[in-house]
Amino acid sequence: MRDSLHFSYAGRKSTEFGIINVNLNSGMQEEIFFPSREIVEEKVKGKDRPYFMSIETEPLQFSVSFAFEETWNTAKIREVARWLTQHDYYQELYFANEDGLGAERIFYAIVVDESTLVHNCLKQGYINLTFRCDSPYSYSPLMTSRVYPWKTTPITLPSNDFNNGTKDGLITNSSGQLTLNPKKTTWNDIPRGSTWLDI
Repeated sequence: MRDSLHFSYAGRKSTEFGIINVNLNSGMQEEIFFPSREIVEEKVKGKDRPYFMSIETEPLQFSVSFAFEETWNTAKIREVARWLTQHDYYQELYFANEDGLGAERIFYAIVVDESTLVHNCLKQGYINLTFRCDSPYSYSPLMTSRVYPWKTTPITLPSNDFNNGTKDGLITNSSGQLTLNPKKTTWNDIPRGSTWLDI
């Protein structure tokens, strides 16, 4: 996420708005390794050790900073605000490089908490946002294989009689239908000293 320059949210790419994903922290970058977890337990009077009930995993939540590559105007700021914040449900979010590649993790997220616009009064700056996801997990993109053409020629079997051929463990009854042979061979019917090749 931190090493991606561009991103896509709600079906629109950041390149449409001249926005890039930036890191404001110096040194090494921090990524979400695992979502927050909470132990659910029950305390009983007179016991110091609580009873373990379960573990609840919180949905993913992370903060990002998006910078404008050029100066903006009021119309552009409003359009960006509508794109990022005016949604009533979670939207698809993924981070990618200039070619749109690298969407290895897809989030379904919505903007929460306070969003701030940091600028230098010359219509240059960046936006701080916090996204909250619909689950503790990210998703992989849809994987599809190439289409393999399959050419077949219908085969018609003229035989409609089961009397021909080999029928191991089966017999043909008086109606010409296959049925299990009640006199099938058992292990006791095989002579002692037989090998697998003899059977």
